[in-house]
Amino acid sequence: MNIIQLIVSGAALLLFILTVTMTAKNKLTDQYAFMWLAFSLLGVLMSFALPSLNRFATALGIAYMPSLIYLIAFLVVLALLIYHTHLLSKQEARTRVLVQEVAFLKKEVAEMKKKEDRGL
Repeated sequence: MNIIQLIVSGAALLLFILTVTMTAKNKLTDQYAFMWLAFSLLGVLMSFALPSLNRFATALGIAYMPSLIYLIAFLVVLALLIYHTHLLSKQEARTRVLVQEVAFLKKEVAEMKKKEDRGL
């Protein structure tokens, strides 16, 4: 195992430990913890598969294997951005509905107080 594989494996294991620690402290939900655990395990697997990745990159016509890794990382980050944008859009829609419901309830309470004051 060369130094690059050790560095990549160490970084992936560090990410794995960090994810487990954050999940144990309830700072990360299970849904996101699963995603990050999968990424860290993928990093460990990729560190052991660097020679195979080099052959795969050559087969694709990519002369420099780290370019393939950067391409894969870019596509993963892009997919994560799209996913989080989707979640953010759903949360904004839910927040809008909640704000409208609270405004409606406040109006009802104000009307009930007004009727109660007139009734006394």
